[in-house]
Order: sequence, then C-alpha cells, then structure tokens
Amino acid sequence: MALQRKPLVTAHELEALLAKPVLATFTVDAYFPFRLAILVFFSAIWFVRLTVFTQDVATDLFSNPAVQEFMMPALYFRAWILFVFISAGVWSYKNGKFPAIVFGLLFVLSLFNLLFDISVFYSEKLTHQDAKITFILMGRILVSYILFLSMRRAHRIPQGRDKWNIFLPFKK
Repeated sequence: MALQRKPLVTAHELEALLAKPVLATFTVDAYFPFRLAILVFFSAIWFVRLTVFTQDVATDLFSNPAVQEFMMPALYFRAWILFVFISAGVWSYKNGKFPAIVFGLLFVLSLFNLLFDISVFYSEKLTHQDAKITFILMGRILVSYILFLSMRRAHRIPQGRDKWNIFLPFKK
C-alpha cells in the first residue's frame, strides 16, 4: 500500500506566507526597482571582478601561491553561480513568477555563502583586518538585507512600465 504524496503547502500558499500580508491600504513599493538595480549593479561588478581578475582576487585573499592556484577555479565558478542566481531573481521579478520564494532562496543562499566565505575565503584576511575587508563584509550584509526586504515586499512589486523605473520614488 503506497502512501499518496501531495505537498503540504502549494507554491502559491508558500509565496503568500513568505511575503508580508497585504494590508487593506495596498501600496506599491516604489523602491523595489531601485533595490533590484543595486543588486544587479553590485553583482555585475563582483561577477566581472571574479571572472576577469580571478588571479588578482586569489592573490589578495591568500598569501600561499599553492592555495591561490588551488582556489582560482573555485572563485571563477562562484562568479558563474552568482550570475545564474541573479538571473533567476531578475527573471522572477520580470515575470512575476513566485518572487517571494526566489528572493527568499537568494536570501538564505547569500547568508550561507557569507558564512562559508568568512570561514574559507576571508579567514586569512580577517587575521589582519583593514578597511577593505570591513567594507566588503558590510556590503555583503547589505545585499543580504536587500534580498530579505525583496522577499518580504514581493507582493508590492510595481506593475507595467513602473517595474523597471528606478526613479519611481521621485514620481508624483
């Protein structure tokens, strides 16, 4: 006798649970396109940095040349993973297909990635703290917070042409 397997929560129900409940006075989040632009901008910079300047990044992170050579493919791979994840977020935003779920997954992945990076990639840099590593970590935390806000406000994404208008907060 086989048990029937059905999901306990559908994708639409999970989407509604992840996004904040809609209040009676529904308002569009005018800053959503701006936050998405920030995510795409910094991800593009990080992608170019990890793909074009992989050797420089490895040299900056690790003092041992053997470790640098060993970690270069991992850094290059991480750049393409970043590209795939941000592309998934932009696709979800564009099509309106479960943006709360996608941004929630990106949020969780960014937190786990940050913890992994602190223990593997930044461990040597953290022994000799400087302003650069502090700003990188603060930027990573800011990106995670933006992903959290995007998950919680996914039901307030602007519609139509306003979806891509980064100057929407200044529109009257």
